[in-house]
Parts: sequence; structure tokens; C-alpha cells
Amino acid sequence: MRQFDVESTYDTTVETLWELLQDASLLTKLTKFPKVRLVGDGASVEGNEIKLFVGVGPVELPWDSVIAIEGERAFCDQGKTLPFPFKRFTHVHRVEERDGKAVMVDEVTFDSFVPNILVEYFVLRPMFRERARAFQKTLNS
Repeated sequence: MRQFDVESTYDTTVETLWELLQDASLLTKLTKFPKVRLVGDGASVEGNEIKLFVGVGPVELPWDSVIAIEGERAFCDQGKTLPFPFKRFTHVHRVEERDGKAVMVDEVTFDSFVPNILVEYFVLRPMFRERARAFQKTLNS
């Protein structure tokens, strides 16, 4: 298993940032690679199952997760059906206020069929960097 955290700071309120995280459909709009398609309800509430398809070009693979916990501006999605190369995937989303700004904290724990370090640095970290830029663009529009 590998665990890493990503923190992204935005010049907005925690309420505004938290509201953006409440619906997984935003993920489909913000994620350019891999392409993400949501099927059904994307609400980030306790017990909800999130059904996504991720892919490149015509190849799409299922990525299903369940919202496992919910708290004060925090929730966790636990992977159930995951595409290659993932064996396990847990993602805690949290929004905090620091120095008058909103901070999105992502705690990611995963295991994969290929070396975890490669997945982290060549897939996940670039994806989170792109997502942070997309959130900033969304907040500035």
C-alpha cells in the first residue's frame, strides 16, 4: 500500500470549495486525462455509490466507489470496482480553512499491480495537479 497527501490552496471560502466537491459530475467536467464519465447520481453523501467510467479514446473501464464516511467538510470514497492498474484505492477529501483561504486536502491510499511509486508519480500526481488548475479556473470564472 502507498499513501500520499496533496494540498491545494484557493483564494475562496471553505463553503464555496466544499460546495464544488459535493457532486462527482464536476469531476467529469474538470478531468481531461483520463476522460471520466459519470453514470447516475454523483452526490458525495454517506452510502452513495459513485459509478464512473475512465478511459482513453474508445476504451472505457469501470471505476465504482462508495462514499464510506462523511464528516465536517470531509468524505471518503472507497474503490469497489477499479480499472487496471489499481488493486485498492481510498480517497479522503477534506476542506480546511487556513489563513483566510480554503485548502483542499486529498489523502490517497492505494495499491496497484505495477510499482506503486510509478502510479503515484506518473498517473496520480499529474492528475491532481491538473485538477487543482481546473478548480482554480472554475473558481475564477
